[in-house]
Amino acid sequence: MRSLHQENLMLKEQVEALLQENIILKRAVGIQHERQKESEERNQELQHLKQIVTQYQEQLRTLEAMKEKEKEKEKEKEKDTKLQHMSLSQLRPKKLERCIRQQGLIGNSYKLLHGDFREMSKMTKEANARPVNFFHDIVQ
Repeated sequence: MRSLHQENLMLKEQVEALLQENIILKRAVGIQHERQKESEERNQELQHLKQIVTQYQEQLRTLEAMKEKEKEKEKEKEKDTKLQHMSLSQLRPKKLERCIRQQGLIGNSYKLLHGDFREMSKMTKEANARPVNFFHDIVQ
């Protein structure tokens, strides 16, 4: 009987040890489960953030394309403005020249950029090179 009693005590100790180990294992499984949940939540949040980043990148590309188109439009507008200015600076003097010639007045022809400045400076130099004749009809 004694051996039965000893065996019973040993079995009780083993059962208590197993119960303690079971409690520890349950805690470990609970902790592991919580960590797994946290990891899944982080992964979901990460996927959501990746989607947001992708959306922002697409918006950024769209805005950059719009900005590029706007720059092209601005260049076209600037080019058109330059053409209009050039057209006005070249055509208006020619139109005036034609009107003056129709009235019977003859003069130097208009040239783009410098007009008749060269001819005027040449005539001025020639006039300054000759002395003024004081016995001209104007003086008398």
